Amino acid sequence: MSVAVPDAQRRLVERLHQRLLEQAHGHGVERIETHLSWVLVTPTEAFKVKKAVDLGFVDQRGREARRQACETEVRLNRRTAPSLYLGVRGIDASGQWVLPDDRQAVDHAVHMRRFDPAATLDRLLAPGGGVGAKVAEAWVDQLVDQVVAMHAQARHVTHGGLIDDLRRATHETHASWRAVCDGPEQWDRVDSVLHAIAEREQALDGQCRQRRSDGFVRECHGDLHLGNVCVFEGQVTVFDAIDFCEPLRTLDVMNDLAFVLMDLLVRDQPQLAWRALSRYLDATGDHAGVPLLASAMAWRALVRLKVARLTGGPEGDAWAERYLSGAIRLLSPRQPVLVAMQGVSGSGKSAVSQRLLAWLGAIRLRSDVERHRLHNVNEPNGYSTEARDVVYDALFDRAEGLLRAGHRVVLDATFLHLDQRERVRELAERLQVPWAWVQCEAPVEVMLARLAARQGDASEADGRVLMQQLAAFPKPFGEDEQPRLMHVSTTLPLSHWDAPASWLPLWRLLGLSPPQPDQAPV
Repeated sequence: MSVAVPDAQRRLVERLHQRLLEQAHGHGVERIETHLSWVLVTPTEAFKVKKAVDLGFVDQRGREARRQACETEVRLNRRTAPSLYLGVRGIDASGQWVLPDDRQAVDHAVHMRRFDPAATLDRLLAPGGGVGAKVAEAWVDQLVDQVVAMHAQARHVTHGGLIDDLRRATHETHASWRAVCDGPEQWDRVDSVLHAIAEREQALDGQCRQRRSDGFVRECHGDLHLGNVCVFEGQVTVFDAIDFCEPLRTLDVMNDLAFVLMDLLVRDQPQLAWRALSRYLDATGDHAGVPLLASAMAWRALVRLKVARLTGGPEGDAWAERYLSGAIRLLSPRQPVLVAMQGVSGSGKSAVSQRLLAWLGAIRLRSDVERHRLHNVNEPNGYSTEARDVVYDALFDRAEGLLRAGHRVVLDATFLHLDQRERVRELAERLQVPWAWVQCEAPVEVMLARLAARQGDASEADGRVLMQQLAAFPKPFGEDEQPRLMHVSTTLPLSHWDAPASWLPLWRLLGLSPPQPDQAPV
């Protein structure tokens, strides 16, 4: 290893800094130094120069190695932030810009546009940040859509990708973890989390290796926490993917997603975390990967603990404790439960169930989403009895897999037919999990107005479909089903369902202790 930066490179960066100051016309040029690079920030641009160091997991001592690192950084980050990453610039010995492949280039820099450092999601979504719920939800939706698109186009990798591979890449040992802990008590807790993660890894080893064979290990982002997501020109933008160490970005896609989910949960944003997971699963259908999330999120929490401890100071210590407590909660077993939303088209099932996810800590399965995945709904038979049965079969197959893995499930479908509702009861009783119904109701005129105003929804049901449903099933539930039923009026403001007290009847039906307002379910 070689951590000392050559004097010649320090002088080169100083010359470049002076050139940029001359061009800034009286404005300052900030110089930020990390263990891997310098970043020179002008009023409108930023330039990152890689340090000529060897830290074991990355060797940037050679000029060509640094150039390749710059090109890799631009390539990776243009997947999600093409407007931020402008390209690679060459630097000659006098500190002037030249073309990257110019023979006069003695070093290289990543050329970026500047963004407001206060516009990252870790700051914008902090308590007291003044961001409304609708804006925060829209940002999370944009973030998930970017991650889905990045994962879809990411290069598939047939080696590495397991948490143990990541540990080897960073040379993690029990001694290295102990060294960053604040005393024996914190180390004992970290050690217990490490053991729990290892046990889960062993239990899931076969599935993880099969997922790698099936193409779920890809060249991902690798460092997808909220500090690496900004709002730039009004758009949520993911940046700063790991470019310096391929094994750290070679991940199962669920491990990549786990970072942002963990960060939202630890930062007391369960509504946004479960919204993000629901949206990702709706888009990808990768429900089979959900069992990997708990250990991946816990490991990511420990990674952030290490960063916080290395940052130091009271704030760093506080964040370290917060991440450690989060890791422990993430690994704590929970009682799986099954909740089925019931109601005709336009009754508000999806809007209300979205609110339920946060307090229940559940994964939602929507019949409309599965219908799109399985059928072309524009075809005449898209809503046929046969097509409907295939959709419900898929719903129950996914639900059973998630329940067996210890997760909580919310089924979102009309459930107008008795045979469909019987399947809910049969599944819950066979797996011996608590279960309940949530029936969504609204006046007919309200439901008709909702259907007429729908845009971009997974359901194509219209007013005609609604009237047919109401005529055929005026009272879908029988007397024997009523004891497991919670009635919900969806004309109440959606914010009503953000309060845990609004769900007290459901907690009673499920035999669960109601969550406290200051507790984020994980």
